[in-house]
Amino acid sequence: MKNINKVDDSLGLDLLGNGIVFASDLSENAKIYTTNKSISDFAHIGMKAINQLIDKYDNELNAKEISPFEMDKLNSHKVGRPNRIIGLNEEDAIFIISLLKNTKQVVKFKRALSKAFTSIKKELLKRQIIHVQSKPITKSLGDAIKDNSNMNGSHDYLNLNKLIYKTALGIDTSNLRRQRNIPKNNSISNYLSTDEQDIVNKVKNAVIALNILNKDYEEIKLSISNQKSKESD
Repeated sequence: MKNINKVDDSLGLDLLGNGIVFASDLSENAKIYTTNKSISDFAHIGMKAINQLIDKYDNELNAKEISPFEMDKLNSHKVGRPNRIIGLNEEDAIFIISLLKNTKQVVKFKRALSKAFTSIKKELLKRQIIHVQSKPITKSLGDAIKDNSNMNGSHDYLNLNKLIYKTALGIDTSNLRRQRNIPKNNSISNYLSTDEQDIVNKVKNAVIALNILNKDYEEIKLSISNQKSKESD
Protein backbone atom coordinates (compact mmCIF):
# COMPACT_ATOMS: atom_id res chain seq x y z
CA MET A 1 0.00 0.00 0.00
CA LYS A 2 1.78 3.10 -1.22
CA ASN A 3 0.29 5.54 1.33
CA ILE A 4 0.78 3.36 4.39
CA ASN A 5 3.79 3.93 6.62
CA LYS A 6 5.04 1.82 9.48
CA VAL A 7 4.25 2.99 12.99
CA ASP A 8 5.73 1.90 16.30
CA ASP A 9 5.94 -1.51 17.87
CA SER A 10 2.42 -1.91 19.20
CA LEU A 11 -1.25 -1.54 18.50
CA GLY A 12 -1.21 1.29 21.03
CA LEU A 13 -2.77 1.72 24.43
CA ASP A 14 -6.31 0.53 25.01
CA LEU A 15 -7.27 3.36 27.40
CA LEU A 16 -10.93 2.35 27.63
CA GLY A 17 -10.22 -1.37 27.85
CA ASN A 18 -12.72 -2.27 25.14
CA GLY A 19 -10.43 -3.03 22.19
CA ILE A 20 -12.11 -0.42 20.00
CA VAL A 21 -10.00 2.74 20.10
CA PHE A 22 -6.29 2.97 20.89
CA ALA A 23 -3.88 5.77 21.81
CA SER A 24 -0.33 6.03 20.49
CA ASP A 25 1.00 6.85 23.98
CA LEU A 26 -0.06 8.23 27.37
CA SER A 27 0.50 11.88 26.54
CA GLU A 28 -2.22 14.52 26.28
CA ASN A 29 -1.32 14.87 22.59
CA ALA A 30 -1.58 11.17 21.78
CA LYS A 31 -2.90 10.11 18.39
CA ILE A 32 -6.06 8.01 18.66
CA TYR A 33 -7.26 5.44 16.19
CA THR A 34 -9.05 2.16 15.67
CA THR A 35 -7.81 -0.75 13.55
CA ASN A 36 -9.03 -2.92 10.73
CA LYS A 37 -8.99 -5.81 13.22
CA SER A 38 -11.31 -3.95 15.62
CA ILE A 39 -13.73 -3.21 12.78
CA SER A 40 -13.60 -6.84 11.69
CA ASP A 41 -14.08 -8.22 15.21
CA PHE A 42 -16.89 -5.93 16.32
CA ALA A 43 -18.75 -5.58 13.02
CA HIS A 44 -18.49 -9.35 12.39
CA ILE A 45 -16.98 -8.88 8.95
CA GLY A 46 -13.93 -10.74 7.69
CA MET A 47 -10.55 -9.02 7.78
CA LYS A 48 -10.09 -9.75 4.08
CA ALA A 49 -13.18 -7.71 3.20
CA ILE A 50 -12.10 -4.78 5.40
CA ASN A 51 -8.58 -4.82 3.97
CA GLN A 52 -9.94 -4.85 0.43
CA LEU A 53 -11.88 -1.66 1.18
CA ILE A 54 -8.79 -0.02 2.67
CA ASP A 55 -6.70 -1.04 -0.34
CA LYS A 56 -9.34 0.19 -2.76
CA TYR A 57 -9.51 3.65 -1.17
CA ASP A 58 -5.85 3.86 -0.20
CA ASN A 59 -5.35 7.30 -1.78
CA GLU A 60 -8.19 8.77 0.30
CA LEU A 61 -7.02 7.42 3.67
CA ASN A 62 -4.34 8.25 6.21
CA ALA A 63 -4.07 4.63 7.28
CA LYS A 64 -0.86 3.38 8.88
CA GLU A 65 0.24 -0.23 9.00
CA ILE A 66 1.15 -1.51 12.46
CA SER A 67 4.56 -3.15 12.88
CA PRO A 68 4.63 -6.94 12.37
CA PHE A 69 5.72 -7.23 16.02
CA GLU A 70 2.09 -6.96 17.07
CA MET A 71 0.41 -8.66 14.15
CA ASP A 72 -1.86 -11.61 14.78
CA LYS A 73 -0.11 -14.84 15.59
CA LEU A 74 0.08 -17.46 12.88
CA ASN A 75 -2.50 -20.18 13.33
CA SER A 76 -1.76 -23.25 15.45
CA HIS A 77 -0.29 -25.09 12.44
CA LYS A 78 2.10 -22.18 11.83
CA VAL A 79 1.13 -21.82 8.19
CA GLY A 80 0.01 -18.85 6.15
CA ARG A 81 0.80 -15.17 6.61
CA PRO A 82 -0.12 -13.07 9.65
CA ASN A 83 -2.83 -10.47 9.18
CA ARG A 84 -1.87 -6.88 8.43
CA ILE A 85 -3.01 -4.68 11.30
CA ILE A 86 -3.84 -1.19 10.05
CA GLY A 87 -4.51 1.91 12.14
CA LEU A 88 -7.38 4.19 11.07
CA ASN A 89 -8.04 7.62 12.53
CA GLU A 90 -11.61 8.68 13.27
CA GLU A 91 -12.22 10.15 9.81
CA ASP A 92 -10.82 7.07 8.08
CA ALA A 93 -12.81 4.69 10.27
CA ILE A 94 -16.10 6.54 9.68
CA PHE A 95 -15.45 6.48 5.94
CA ILE A 96 -14.72 2.74 5.86
CA ILE A 97 -17.72 1.91 8.05
CA SER A 98 -20.00 4.01 5.85
CA LEU A 99 -19.20 1.58 3.02
CA LEU A 100 -20.46 -1.42 5.00
CA LYS A 101 -24.01 -2.76 4.99
CA ASN A 102 -25.98 -1.66 8.03
CA THR A 103 -26.31 -5.03 9.70
CA LYS A 104 -27.26 -5.15 13.38
CA GLN A 105 -23.62 -5.64 14.39
CA VAL A 106 -22.34 -2.83 12.13
CA VAL A 107 -24.88 -0.36 13.55
CA LYS A 108 -23.96 -1.40 17.10
CA PHE A 109 -20.26 -0.96 16.35
CA LYS A 110 -20.79 2.46 14.74
CA ARG A 111 -22.34 3.67 17.97
CA ALA A 112 -19.64 2.10 20.16
CA LEU A 113 -16.86 3.52 17.98
CA SER A 114 -18.33 7.02 18.06
CA LYS A 115 -18.67 6.93 21.85
CA ALA A 116 -15.11 5.60 22.26
CA PHE A 117 -13.53 8.33 20.10
CA THR A 118 -15.60 11.03 21.83
CA SER A 119 -14.71 9.77 25.31
CA ILE A 120 -10.96 9.72 24.70
CA LYS A 121 -10.97 13.09 22.91
CA LYS A 122 -12.82 14.69 25.84
CA GLU A 123 -10.32 13.27 28.32
CA LEU A 124 -7.31 14.45 26.32
CA LEU A 125 -8.81 17.92 25.87
CA LYS A 126 -9.51 18.17 29.60
CA ARG A 127 -5.90 17.26 30.33
CA GLN A 128 -4.63 19.85 27.84
CA ILE A 129 -6.75 22.58 29.45
CA ILE A 130 -5.59 21.75 32.98
CA HIS A 131 -1.98 21.63 31.78
CA VAL A 132 -2.30 25.13 30.29
CA GLN A 133 -3.93 26.38 33.49
CA SER A 134 -1.02 24.91 35.46
CA LYS A 135 1.69 26.82 33.60
CA PRO A 136 1.37 30.01 35.71
CA ILE A 137 1.86 27.85 38.82
CA THR A 138 5.04 26.39 37.36
CA LYS A 139 6.28 29.88 36.47
CA SER A 140 5.47 31.12 39.99
CA LEU A 141 7.45 28.20 41.40
CA GLY A 142 10.48 29.14 39.33
CA ASP A 143 10.21 32.78 40.40
CA ALA A 144 9.80 31.85 44.07
CA ILE A 145 12.90 29.63 43.98
CA LYS A 146 14.87 32.35 42.21
CA ASP A 147 13.89 34.93 44.85
CA ASN A 148 14.62 32.60 47.78
CA SER A 149 17.98 33.58 49.24
CA ASN A 150 18.40 30.07 50.66
CA MET A 151 18.13 28.37 47.28
CA ASN A 152 20.90 27.56 44.82
CA GLY A 153 19.28 28.31 41.47
CA SER A 154 18.75 25.54 38.91
CA HIS A 155 20.22 22.81 41.14
CA ASP A 156 17.61 23.34 43.84
CA TYR A 157 14.87 23.80 41.23
CA LEU A 158 15.67 20.34 39.85
CA ASN A 159 15.70 18.78 43.32
CA LEU A 160 12.46 20.48 44.31
CA ASN A 161 10.80 19.35 41.09
CA LYS A 162 11.78 15.75 41.85
CA LEU A 163 10.51 16.19 45.41
CA ILE A 164 7.18 17.56 44.20
CA TYR A 165 6.48 14.56 41.96
CA LYS A 166 7.66 12.08 44.57
CA THR A 167 5.41 13.68 47.20
CA ALA A 168 2.40 14.08 44.92
CA LEU A 169 2.47 10.76 43.07
CA GLY A 170 4.60 8.52 45.28
CA ILE A 171 7.12 7.81 42.54
CA ASP A 172 10.38 9.45 41.51
CA THR A 173 10.61 11.15 38.13
CA SER A 174 13.02 8.59 36.64
CA ASN A 175 10.69 5.67 37.33
CA LEU A 176 7.69 7.70 36.20
CA ARG A 177 9.36 8.35 32.85
CA ARG A 178 10.27 4.69 32.53
CA GLN A 179 6.77 3.43 33.40
CA ARG A 180 5.02 5.75 30.95
CA ASN A 181 7.65 5.71 28.20
CA ILE A 182 8.12 9.47 28.45
CA PRO A 183 10.88 10.68 26.10
CA LYS A 184 13.76 12.45 27.81
CA ASN A 185 12.99 15.86 26.29
CA ASN A 186 9.22 15.70 26.91
CA SER A 187 7.58 17.27 29.95
CA ILE A 188 6.17 14.85 32.50
CA SER A 189 3.14 17.14 32.80
CA ASN A 190 2.05 16.05 29.31
CA TYR A 191 1.56 12.53 30.62
CA LEU A 192 -0.44 13.20 33.78
CA SER A 193 -4.13 12.51 34.25
CA THR A 194 -6.34 15.39 35.37
CA ASP A 195 -6.39 14.08 38.96
CA GLU A 196 -2.60 13.70 39.00
CA GLN A 197 -2.10 17.21 37.66
CA ASP A 198 -4.37 18.60 40.41
CA ILE A 199 -2.35 16.81 43.10
CA VAL A 200 0.96 18.01 41.65
CA ASN A 201 -0.35 21.60 41.52
CA LYS A 202 -1.36 21.47 45.20
CA VAL A 203 2.15 20.37 46.18
CA LYS A 204 3.67 23.04 43.92
CA ASN A 205 1.59 25.73 45.63
CA ALA A 206 2.79 24.52 49.03
CA VAL A 207 6.41 24.61 47.84
CA ILE A 208 5.89 28.12 46.42
CA ALA A 209 4.62 29.36 49.80
CA LEU A 210 7.60 27.84 51.61
CA ASN A 211 10.03 29.44 49.14
CA ILE A 212 8.39 32.81 49.73
CA LEU A 213 9.18 32.25 53.42
CA ASN A 214 12.84 31.67 52.42
CA LYS A 215 12.90 28.09 53.65
CA ASP A 216 15.81 25.97 52.47
CA TYR A 217 15.49 22.63 50.66
CA GLU A 218 15.60 20.44 53.79
CA GLU A 219 13.00 22.56 55.56
CA ILE A 220 10.70 22.40 52.53
CA LYS A 221 11.17 18.64 52.25
CA LEU A 222 10.33 18.13 55.92
CA SER A 223 7.32 20.46 55.77
CA ILE A 224 5.59 18.92 52.77
CA SER A 225 6.40 15.40 54.00
CA ASN A 226 4.70 16.19 57.31
CA GLN A 227 1.73 17.68 55.46
CA LYS A 228 1.44 14.57 53.30
CA SER A 229 1.50 12.37 56.41
CA LYS A 230 -1.32 14.37 58.00
CA GLU A 231 -3.44 14.03 54.87
CA SER A 232 -2.87 10.27 54.88
CA ASP A 233 -3.96 9.85 58.51
